[in-house]
Order: sequence, then C-alpha cells, then structure tokens
Amino acid sequence: MAVCTMFQHYRERVPVIFCYTSHMNKLSLLVVTDLTNGAEAEDILISDFLRRNFTVVLCHPADCEPFEDSVDRILIRNYWNSARYGESEPWYDRWRTKPQLPIHDDLYMKQGYGKDYLLELYASGFPVIPSIDSIESLDALPSSEAYFIKPKDGYSAINAREVSRMELLELKPQHYLIQSFVDFEYEISFYYLDKKLQYTLYAPDKAERWGLAELEPSADDIAFAERFVQWNKQTYGIERIDACRLRDGSLQLVEITDQGGAYLSVPLLSEKTRHTFLSNLSSSLSSGVK
Repeated sequence: MAVCTMFQHYRERVPVIFCYTSHMNKLSLLVVTDLTNGAEAEDILISDFLRRNFTVVLCHPADCEPFEDSVDRILIRNYWNSARYGESEPWYDRWRTKPQLPIHDDLYMKQGYGKDYLLELYASGFPVIPSIDSIESLDALPSSEAYFIKPKDGYSAINAREVSRMELLELKPQHYLIQSFVDFEYEISFYYLDKKLQYTLYAPDKAERWGLAELEPSADDIAFAERFVQWNKQTYGIERIDACRLRDGSLQLVEITDQGGAYLSVPLLSEKTRHTFLSNLSSSLSSGVK
C-alpha cells in the first residue's frame, strides 16, 4: 500500500508529513511531533527505526486530526514549545473527548497537564524540590535569598528564571511554581517505557543540561525513580523522571515528563542502548494500547 507523501520544510508551523510505502501487513503509526523545534533529528531517527514494522506518518498536532481516526497507533513525541503558536493546545481537549484513539500514552486522558502534581508531591513528603504556587505560602519553603519560578503549563524552561526574594515578593507570580533555589551537583534522568527502566543519563556539567552521558544508576537511585513511577497514574507509554543530585548525594525530583513528548536524547545513546530501547518501543506499539 502506498500512502501519499508531502513534506514542506521551513521554520513556521506547517502540515509536516512523512509517509512511507508499506506492505499490507504493516500497522499504520501516526507520530505526532513538531519538526521545527530544533529536536527533529530524534523523531526522524525514531520514526526511521519504527518504519521497519509500521507505515509511519509524522505530523504536527495542529494538523493531525484528519489522520488520527484512521491509524492503528498514535505516538505523541516532541511537539513541545507549541507555546510559540499561542497558549492554546486544543488538540488535548479534542483527544480527551475521543478516548477510543489508540494513543500510546494514557495520562493526559486521566489527569490533564501542568505542574500542580509537584505541589501535591511536596506537600505529601516526597523527595521533591520544595515547591509552592503562592507567596502567601512562602513559609512552607526553606528560607532562601533566591528562588526559581516557572510556568505551571510551560515546556523547556520557557519563561522560567531565578529571582531574588525581593523580586519574588514584588512579582507575586500567578500560575507559576515557586521553588527553593537548589545547589546541586548534576541533573539525572531515568527513562521508562511501560513502567520498566530503559536507561539513565546525566549531565556531568550542570551548565550543559543536554550534554548527557549514560550512567549506571545505583540501587538507591533506581528506588528513588521507581517511587515516582509507581505514584504516577500512567500505566504504559514513555515517561522521564528528572532529578538533581544534591551535594549530600541524595536526589530530589525536578519533574515527571510523560506528555507533550519527553525528549529522550536518543541520538546520544550508545548503539546497543539505542537499539534495545527502540526495539522495546516497537514491541510495545505492536502490542497495542491498554
């Protein structure tokens, strides 16, 4: 079966679709992504691997509605930074009204999105960077002369910044997380698929968040990540547990990324780790949505 092909490449958002010729016995896979966000190499690499077993179509979420009701599987990938096109992400609302869609990720159907879960986790005593969302609750944070604020519905640290205590009191930010400024050694990320750890990466230079290298996690590290994986309502699909290593060796959660497409740093993986992960992803997609 041949599927029509269209690809336009320029920096504004456009319908962006790759279609590959397939055999009749291949399942069709819609990869929802944004190929203009600077991380397109990852999703092209992933899609190229997956087309061994699927007929693959890549499309921005704003343009995917004509395809989403007719494919066998849907994989949501790197479309973050969609705030460039406005605050609204109407596809989420549409997807919630269509629970029959074969999306390889079920959290957005159950919880929505945003960073309020960090407030819940911190209030419940989980090892999370201390977090509040109102200066009226400032006493709930460890005393500090510096704080970090970030939008509750933001991606990729857009509009997130460090502020002094005086600036914070003057700003009185709304719809932002307010966090203690944490002195840490490095950031570390745990990558899960269907609740199973696939690999772990860390940033040896904390000034280079995405200058990542593979890391063999300790038993304590894995226990830390598993605590959040088990807490999370997601039952299958991809999730990334981001944390920071404090000076005393302990870990604190930065955030859980399981929607909008967690960036997976697949191009940085060793050939063996990359092949194992992508093979597992292909098998998970082949088995269907739960």
